Amino acid sequence: MFCGECGAKIKKDATFCGECGAKVPKESSEEKETIVEEKPYKPMSKKKKIGLLALVIVVVIAIVGYNILQKKFGPEGVATAYFEALVSNDLDKIYDSLKLDRDTTFITKEVFKEVFDQDDNSLADVTNYKLSDVDYSDDKLTATVNFAVTKEDSSGEQTVSIDVVKQSGKKFLIFDEWELANDNISILGIDLVEDYQIRVPKGAKVSIEGIELTSKYISSDESTDELDVYVIPNLFATTIEIKTVLASGIEINDEESISRYNSSYTAELSLKALSDDMVTKLQEQVKSDLTTMYANIIAKKDWNAVKESYSYNNVNLSALQEEYVELYEDVAEDEDKTLKAFEVTNVTLTNVKLSDDGELVVSAKFNYNYTIDYQTYKDETKTKEGKSSYNTTITYDYFENAYKIKDIYETVTYFSTY
Repeated sequence: MFCGECGAKIKKDATFCGECGAKVPKESSEEKETIVEEKPYKPMSKKKKIGLLALVIVVVIAIVGYNILQKKFGPEGVATAYFEALVSNDLDKIYDSLKLDRDTTFITKEVFKEVFDQDDNSLADVTNYKLSDVDYSDDKLTATVNFAVTKEDSSGEQTVSIDVVKQSGKKFLIFDEWELANDNISILGIDLVEDYQIRVPKGAKVSIEGIELTSKYISSDESTDELDVYVIPNLFATTIEIKTVLASGIEINDEESISRYNSSYTAELSLKALSDDMVTKLQEQVKSDLTTMYANIIAKKDWNAVKESYSYNNVNLSALQEEYVELYEDVAEDEDKTLKAFEVTNVTLTNVKLSDDGELVVSAKFNYNYTIDYQTYKDETKTKEGKSSYNTTITYDYFENAYKIKDIYETVTYFSTY
């Protein structure tokens, strides 16, 4: 304690200050104690403890769940899911992971399973892998996820890269959404061919793998007056069956191998593509047309007399007219020989094709019998019956369910008297 007068320290129980002699006042007889009343401890109820624990658990789950979903929907998760499907040959998951834009009519999951060769899957022999890193583009809109891969019979690691693209929307309104880039299908050893063109004669019906193409696939910009051009948005690069049925009923069946380097097909007719019934029908058509033409020549009917029988739908018959006039001049107006009879006995087709205008061009060899009257050097009239063969090519148009002759190349103008 200290003196109230001089501030010197004084001894306990001293009556006077040892420095200045001042009297030390006595303390009150009773010192009041300050008593702090403490509330009794009351433990937290079990219900509150459970509620608090549940709240903590919910918060933890929310944080963990957010991180898990963010990773799942992010570049790493999308790429990893695709990569694992490749390693396990999970074709359903692989297909569902692919980003296939536009029309998928001809690239369905079933078609994908047919063209996917598991033996050619370069990731099917992976023994170990790990995600090594993720490379983002400068604008953060694309990313490349890299995997370090170890394969069977391989001494070192290889790198497999999968590209992903950030989408404009949000997953569940919260998470950034990423999808595989289109070019990842090449990892499968499969190419996607876009805008494959199929060119066929006007009015022909076309089927791909048994699926008939509707008019919605016809491109008005690419088509012409003679050709319909079908444009197929998406096809897998593989061998497909294309069936074309011409307006004349002729079928063309082809197997076409398509790729990014072979992205168009033009229907081409060949003998091999014709059915036996169609071959017979065309043989009879050639025989009938030759017989009719020579019957008109024998009857000395010039072009003006026969042109109406060949005319239809305002067609241009200038080429046919030129050939007929030449035949008429060489045979009907021959002063030394008179053709009396001409009979086609047999026709063999040597080639069939479609012209650039989509018309049917038939080449054939035909056998024939003939009868002629001719003048000898002694001015005697003699009759000669002979037989021979010749080759001809006839161009047909198909109009109102009938073949109409438009042109003929190579006709018989010489009849031997020997």
